[in-house]
Parts: sequence; C-alpha cells; structure tokens
Amino acid sequence: MAGVQYTPFSGAPGTWAAVRIRGSSNVTGNSQPLYVVDGVPVYNTEVTPEEWSGAEAFYRNQYPSAANGSFYAGITPHTPTANPLLDVPVEDVEQVEILKGAAATARYGMQGANGVVLISTRRGADGQAGPQPLRVRYAGWGGVQQVRQRYKVLGARAYAELANAAAANNGQPPAYSAAALNNLGEADRQDQVLRVAGVQSHHLSVDGLHGNTRYYASADYLRQAGVVDGSDLSRYHLRLNLDQQLTTKLSLGLKASAGQTDAHYAGTEPDAGPLLQGALLAPPLEPTGRTGGSPYYIDPLREFKFFTRAPRTRRLLVQLSATYQFSDALSLSVRGSREQADARELGYAPDDIMAPAPNLVETGTSTTTSHNWVADAALRYHRTFADRHALSASLTYLRQQFGWALGHDEYYTLQSNTLPSAPPQYYSFRSGYQEAVKGNGVHSPAVGVGYTYDGRYEVQGSLRTDAVFSEDYSHSEYRWFPGGQVSWHANKEAFLAAATGLSDLTLWAGAGKTGAYYAPDLTTHYDAGLRLGVLGGHLTLDAEAYQRRTRHAQTMLVSSAPFQSGSGQNFYYLSPDVTLLNRGLELTLNGTWQLGPLAGTTSLAAATNRNQVETVNSLTTNTPIFGLEAGQPLARFFVYEPEGTYPVGSPNAGQLRYRDVNNDGQVDYLDGHYQGSGLPRYTLDLYQQLRLRRFQLDAQIDGLFGYQLLNSTLSALDTPTGFANSSPRALDYWTPAHQDASVPQPGARQSYFTSSQALESGNHVRLTQLTLAYEMLPTGPRRASVWVGGQNLFVTGHYRGFDPNVSSGGSAPLFAGQDASVYPVARVWQVGVRGSF
Repeated sequence: MAGVQYTPFSGAPGTWAAVRIRGSSNVTGNSQPLYVVDGVPVYNTEVTPEEWSGAEAFYRNQYPSAANGSFYAGITPHTPTANPLLDVPVEDVEQVEILKGAAATARYGMQGANGVVLISTRRGADGQAGPQPLRVRYAGWGGVQQVRQRYKVLGARAYAELANAAAANNGQPPAYSAAALNNLGEADRQDQVLRVAGVQSHHLSVDGLHGNTRYYASADYLRQAGVVDGSDLSRYHLRLNLDQQLTTKLSLGLKASAGQTDAHYAGTEPDAGPLLQGALLAPPLEPTGRTGGSPYYIDPLREFKFFTRAPRTRRLLVQLSATYQFSDALSLSVRGSREQADARELGYAPDDIMAPAPNLVETGTSTTTSHNWVADAALRYHRTFADRHALSASLTYLRQQFGWALGHDEYYTLQSNTLPSAPPQYYSFRSGYQEAVKGNGVHSPAVGVGYTYDGRYEVQGSLRTDAVFSEDYSHSEYRWFPGGQVSWHANKEAFLAAATGLSDLTLWAGAGKTGAYYAPDLTTHYDAGLRLGVLGGHLTLDAEAYQRRTRHAQTMLVSSAPFQSGSGQNFYYLSPDVTLLNRGLELTLNGTWQLGPLAGTTSLAAATNRNQVETVNSLTTNTPIFGLEAGQPLARFFVYEPEGTYPVGSPNAGQLRYRDVNNDGQVDYLDGHYQGSGLPRYTLDLYQQLRLRRFQLDAQIDGLFGYQLLNSTLSALDTPTGFANSSPRALDYWTPAHQDASVPQPGARQSYFTSSQALESGNHVRLTQLTLAYEMLPTGPRRASVWVGGQNLFVTGHYRGFDPNVSSGGSAPLFAGQDASVYPVARVWQVGVRGSF
C-alpha cells in the first residue's frame, strides 16, 4: 500500500516490526500504528518479559572492539519481541484496512498519530443472509526456511596469513607456523549457527447461520523452527465469534479469543545479535592452532547451546456488544472488551558460559502482566431527504483503561569444590528483585457529522476530545482533535454525463489533528487527492499529496560527558523540543483485465516521503550524537571523512587517517558530520494476479530506495586486526608498496571513528511472495485447492549483510538504518492445501 513501510526488527520467529505510515511523527517514541480489531482498540501494548534496559547502545559508537577478543562491545539494544498480531491468525482475518488520511485518523485523536490499522475477523457464513448449513474449512501448509544471503568472511588459510601479517607488523612472532598453515582445521562459523529449518501451520474452522444465530469457531497451530540453531516458536490459538439477532431491533455479539506462544531464543538476546556477531568475528579455525598472541575468545557455539531463554506469552480477549435499531435511521451500539496478556520468561546460564567464573550459575525469571479494558457507545443517525440530501451524524464515547505489572528476579548458585575428594557444595543467593506497576487510561467523547448533496458534493467533519487519567483518576487537561474532508464527485455532474467510460472522478481535500499518549505531541495533517476510474471501473488511479507537521515530537536522548577527573563518562538525559515535517506523494494504479481465457489483476503503488527536522530547541552546541539537524531528515549517521592512510615515514604509517575539518591539529567529535538517513525516501509495491482456468498465480514485489545502513559488524570485518575474522575487503590492506589503500595495515591501532565509507546503500527490490494454486474442486459447496509458493525469494542490491530491510533499533525513527547483524530474515519454500466441506 502506498505510504506504508514495513521493516522487521529481525527475522526471529514471531518477531515484531516497525510499521511506518506516512513517515514518522516522533523522534524516539513509539511509532507503531493503532490496531483496532473488530472495532475495539487492542494489541497496542508490546508485552515482553521485561529487560530493564533501553536503546542507549545506539547513542554510543557501534563500532565493536576486536581487541582482546572482546567481540561484544557493541551489543544490540533491547527490542520488543512479543508480536501481538500473532494472536490474529491470517485465516481468521476477513479484511484489513489502513487509515492514513487526515480526516480518518483525526477520529482517533491521541491514538491516531501513527495511522490506524482496522482488522475485521470472520463472521459466520461470511456475513451472507438466509440459512447457511454448517461448513468446515481447513487450511494448512508446510515449508522449509533457509538464510537467503550470508556474510562473506575469510577462510582458515586467509585468516591465518592475515594474522601472521598483523603479528609481523607489531614485531611479534608468527601466530601460525609454516607447519600449522598446512594443517589448519577449517571452521565455517555461519554454518555452525545457521541451519535449514522447517515451519508448519494448520487452521481448522466451522461456521454457519442457523436460525438467528451466526457462528464462527476456529483453532490454529503454528510451529516454526528458526534458521538460527536453538530458536523456535509455537503458537496455539482459539477463536469464537457469535452474532445473535434477538428481535428485529436488538442484536447481540460475542467475540472471544485465547492464544499462547512459546519461544526459545538463540543465545542471550531475542534477535540473536551478540551470538551472530560473535560467530562472524570468531576465527574460522577448529581448533585455533595459534602459537602466539592468544587472546581470550567467547565461543559463540557455547552461548546458544548452553544458554536458555524461554518466554511464554498468553493472551485473552473477550468482547461483548449490543445494537438496538430504533428506526431505519437511528441506532445505538454499545461494546465492552477485556484484554489480558501475561508473559513469563525463564533464563538460565550454566557455569560453562560464565567464564572466568566457571562455578557460577545464573537463573532469572521475568514477568509482565498487562490488561486493557475498553467500553464504548455510539449513537448513529443516517437519513436521506428528497432523494438528494443525505445526512449522517454520530455521537460516541470511549473509555479505555490499561495497566502493567513488571517483575524481574535473579538467583545465583555458586559451586564450591575446594577438595578434590570432597563432594561439591552449592550455595544459592538472590542477587536482586525489581518490580514496577503502572496504570492509566483515557476517555474520549466525540461527535461526527456528514452531508452529501445529490451524490456530488460531500462534507464530513469530526471533533474528538481526549483526556488521560492516572491510577488515582486524576485527569490531564482535555486535548481537542478536529478533522474534516470535502469531496467533489465530478463524474456525477451533468456536463460529464456523456463520458460513458468514466466511472469515477473525485477530488477531495482533508485536514485533521492527532496526538500521542502521555506526550505533548500535536500533529497537524493536511492532504488532498484525486481518484480517477475509467473503462467501466477496470482501471483506477489514486493520487494523494500530504503534509504532516508534528510539534513537541517525543524525544528522549542520552548524552554523555567525561567526568571532571577525566576518568569515565557521565550519562544524562535530554528532551529537546523538536518539530518534525513530513511531506509526501502517493500514487496507486489498479487494473483488472481479460485476455481470452487469461484474466488478471494488477496493482502498482509508489510513494515518496520527505522527513525533515524543522526546529530543534534547548540543545546545547557541540552535541553531535543526537542525530538531529534542522533542515535535515531523521536517522542521520554521525561519521568522519577518511583521507586514506598515513604514508611511510609517518609515526602512524599504515593507520587510517581522518580529515581535521576545523584544522585544530586533532581529530575529535568536532570534526564529524551527519550524513545520509536510515529512513527510506521512496517505496514501490507491485501486486500481480493471473488466473487461467483452474490455475492462479499471485506475486508481490516490494522495493525501498533512498536510504543507507550502518552495520557495525561489517565495519569490524573490514578491519584486519589479526585476531577477529575479516571480510575479503580487508585483504586489500596498506603496505609500503600499496600506500593508496583505504584499508589499514593488519594489526594497526584501531580507530573508533565511524567512517563515511561504512555507510552502505539499502536500495533493493524484493520478491516478497510468489504463489501458484490449482483448484481441484472449483465449484459447489465442496472446494479444494493445492498450492506451492515462497517468501523472500530474492532481493536485489549490493548490501553485504543478511538483509537490507532491518530495524535493529526497534521502532524509534532516530535509530532507523542500524543493523547489528541480527537474526536474518529467511527465504521460505512452501506447499499447502485448502478446502471447505
């Protein structure tokens, strides 16, 4: 869909993703849209066993140190992992609609700043009228997953020779003797931690309409083994939807769902970032065979084999509704829902992984409990007068209350065995317990009106006011969110009556205001568009332009300054006043066509978004870590400009040299500058469906353009340290005979500046989905089909990491474009069946 960008945090089973609609309305806050399931806002709390950590790692330099084998210096920050949409199986979904317009999102007030995703689940008998017999449906598929692209690293011989070169440059004896070079044990670290993995999904449902009762019930099971060894996910889900027409005027509804997900992480982090970074940088030897300069390495294989993190998430959602139809024009609807989510994780680290304290065992339990109460009522009126005047009005009230309870408990067991002949003694102690409880809510009255004259001129308006209340029911001030849209359906004008091929010609313009929870954000949104339909509606074009300005955008920054003693850093928080501007253009072209027996549907969507920081107030000077520059986009990278390497005769011969921009005789943060952006400026989506008799082919192609990526692991691999492994690029290093090289000599003192050359283009086109189906029973009450397909089949571009569409820093826009070599998004080959009886 034009204007919507989907970027996963990682490729781990069940991972969450950053969904950005028409750019970003904050700097470091939550950029996720509002999810509304069957009319009720739910699933907007990212429930995950609490880490008691944040994203501060991305404020600091992400260049990992390979000195002394410390490969984990740039570990990944905590990223949300409990994907709430796992509790809405695809087969249960009837329709998905994304609201991104100014007037549409204004109806959701402080919940609508990041757009709204409306999800409707299935109703019995597909909503058809008249008696419908019991129908049983099954959909199942199985697949094989594999890593689409791996990092290019050195083999055993090349690594050992590079290590010898580093030793020679530092005046040390060779790390590997001539005999050792001829008897190296090759170790493919990626092959040791990555695997081909299976996945399967099964969905069984029954539905129908009996008398005045419409029913739908389903059971769903998903089992996914991850492509990183030791990771997996299992999901179990039940759903029941009932609609009962009690009288001609009164109807009742019940929607209930319950789900459980069980997962196992690979290594210490959900996205497996430290594990994969360690594997990529570890020497490709088994055993190391090193004779000199042996640093201490953490074996990544031990991490995922012995470390245990196993979260379990349970979620229950129950919704009751009633609708009373006073007349054909007037109705009253009331709804109430309760959402409960509980997550619990057990972490275990045996003594093998705790070196240099091999007798210490850590056990930790993390819990998160969240609840979400929603009650709303809506009085709606709609009537047409004199066949020309259509009037609609609504009065609504919504009250939402939610709370969290977080806990983290850690225990250590110490084994003492001082006498070889004596049995070991065990001592357990509690290292600490942390707990946090929070609760608040919002109540939101709103009014909406609409008027249409003769089907040609249409005006819609709404006004919503929101107030947040805390646990003691103290209220914040009311915030007002107006919205409106005017439309002209020109194709219904008399002067176009002769244009028989014109099915639609609508021009519209809208405006609205939205905000965010617990923050002073205020987004003013304007948009306008044209909808054109020709050839009897077989070809349609939608063109939209928008501008979104957010004042007081959510911004919480971590800065640092050295202690006056000169030893260590003092970290502090800043919250500058930032104004953001998003401008964009969206084009969507849809067509249906027939060529003999071949029928097709084509959809092409393209969008461009210009994100810009308009103003930044209350920031002191000389603070380049923030990534905020007036007149520039978000997610900028702070880099230094390289000037090659120092020549022979220099005390720093063979080391990287950076430009001294201010000519003060030294290179420090005052010489750095911002460059590029991690937020894509252009998106492209192409959907093609072809139907030929009983065959149907569906293809989805997506593209992202105009952004860069910073991969800390690639930066380390491109540096020939002689300890960590390297990439093939590191072989083009500096020597006295090759002084124009951009790679320093092996073993040279490392620079921890991020070079502008470390930025890589993220531009790519992806075959996201390809499916070929065959209808074995194409007509009648019994239908059956088989299909084969694949996901993430190929990706163009020159990015050297696992995948160019990744968000290691979570959904915060400031950290877009950061890749910490996290869990790769897998290529999946699928085969499935579908039937109804």
